[in-house]
Amino acid sequence: MVTAQPRYGGTGSLWAGRLLGLGLLLAAAAVAAVTTPELRSELAGEGTKGTLTISSCATHTKTHYGTHRRSTELQFSCTGGWTAQGGGSTYQDVVVGTSSRFESGTKIPVVQVDGTFEQPQDRDPGDDASILALCLSLLAFGVYCLLTGFGSRNGPGFAASWKSLPAPTVTGPLLGGLFTLGVLAALVCAFVL
Repeated sequence: MVTAQPRYGGTGSLWAGRLLGLGLLLAAAAVAAVTTPELRSELAGEGTKGTLTISSCATHTKTHYGTHRRSTELQFSCTGGWTAQGGGSTYQDVVVGTSSRFESGTKIPVVQVDGTFEQPQDRDPGDDASILALCLSLLAFGVYCLLTGFGSRNGPGFAASWKSLPAPTVTGPLLGGLFTLGVLAALVCAFVL
């Protein structure tokens, strides 16, 4: 009787794949733990509204390097005195990233959240919702790697890993569905919200 040997490197490579899965789960949990409070704050509109009276603005360039070209983006930051709406707190020398350069004395709306200052339009919940949706995909892929050992260099291929899932007719579509849902939700959040 001849038994077929697996083509991958054995149990050592399975453990490497499982460690990869555990790392992905921990990364997804850490990113979600950091992103969730910020998203909750943005959706609730938390923060102290106020006005920044600009004293000066500076222009910076940020260079982006692509595979075939280089592009430069202009960025602006303005400094001034911030006063909470309806009186109350005031801060001097507050620096805020802006979309354009403003003249000295111009007043713009700025929100204070946890010691940082941002323009209201910069508090975009779509980016954080997209990150959380990607965490769902990362979680599903991490569970898949953890259960099957997939992902190591000499480990089992995708088809062999799929067959080794516990209850593959249920677990496979569930993990695949969560992964797909996370990717689609991330795209919708990034482009719609």
